[in-house]
Amino acid sequence: MVADDVQEVLEALARAVGRGVSVDDPDGRVIAHSAHHGETDIDPVRARAILSRTVPADVGEWQRAHGVGTATGPVRVPANAALAMGARLCVSLLHRGRRLGYLWVIEGERPLSAAEIDRVERDAATLAALLDVPATPGGAGRTLRRLLTGGPDARRQAAAELLDHGFTVGDRAYRVIVTHPPATGGEVSAGGIVPSPEGLRRLLAGTLHGLRPPAAHSLVDGRTVILAVDGTPPGAAAPGAVAGVSAPHTGLAEAPDAYREALAAFRAAVGDPAIGPVAIWPEIGVYRFFGDRAERRPEASGGPLARLRERDPRGVLAATLEAYLDSGGDAQATAEAAHLHRTSLYYRLRRIEEITGRDLRDGRHRLELHLALKLARWNATD
Repeated sequence: MVADDVQEVLEALARAVGRGVSVDDPDGRVIAHSAHHGETDIDPVRARAILSRTVPADVGEWQRAHGVGTATGPVRVPANAALAMGARLCVSLLHRGRRLGYLWVIEGERPLSAAEIDRVERDAATLAALLDVPATPGGAGRTLRRLLTGGPDARRQAAAELLDHGFTVGDRAYRVIVTHPPATGGEVSAGGIVPSPEGLRRLLAGTLHGLRPPAAHSLVDGRTVILAVDGTPPGAAAPGAVAGVSAPHTGLAEAPDAYREALAAFRAAVGDPAIGPVAIWPEIGVYRFFGDRAERRPEASGGPLARLRERDPRGVLAATLEAYLDSGGDAQATAEAAHLHRTSLYYRLRRIEEITGRDLRDGRHRLELHLALKLARWNATD
């Protein structure tokens, strides 16, 4: 599938030069084409290629014979009556040393002027950069933004575009990370500034440590958003840097949830220095209830109650914890209400702390656990 911005560039170029234009990938598949702009641009070869989405093999041989596969500048491919093919101009789509495809302009019997060729070359550079966005590690740009923030149809289209360009997470876990935008090293795209690989490397080197190279990144609402495929959160951040990290996820359908988790964690880290500088969604405590993604199921995404339920299937510890928190942390009142010896109560409370990783002497931890328990009861009435 082709992004809307690629199609827009093609249509604008076709109107400017008054010719039909198209883009092939390196394997000869037609990935985009303009509307017709006159009789000269609808020769049988163009029509066959558009209908089949593939350049015929004999036409491909004729084109390669004129050097289009190695050229770095415009190449004129003459007409071939035997192939029912009119004359064409080809400009390779080159970006960051990679040949991403070819831009074709039907010339027919009226060759393009020097000014028109200049326009074709400029637009070819733009198209190459746009086509490189989904395929280059660290460069999903607009496609990634649609995947994370678009509606259902836009998300499905974005996922398909990424898959078409060879990007897949497969069964591997990934995390979404939200952090500061890069100060330098960006490239202008249809959706804003997309950090270049060099700029992103500087960002990571100066902000996040221990993070493997990301699979994709973009700028969303003024923040850098990274999709890191190995699922390992960054180990630390530089002084003054802040980052929010999602829980591990699998499958691109979960990417919007992962983004909302990372954004909530980022906001928690910015708003509460005790949380950061690298805040991970399952570990941000009560702030999980304030995020755009209200945690309707506290056991989701590795919350503390999930671990407690795994180790306490009968719910004994959860009931003890709820009674203790309901009493305002009054151990004597809890022991009497539960008909427990206080030694047994203290043992259970220690086990709860060990399993959940929360300190019951910490008011924020008590608030998180208490809210999670009450939300679980609320959700049980759905």
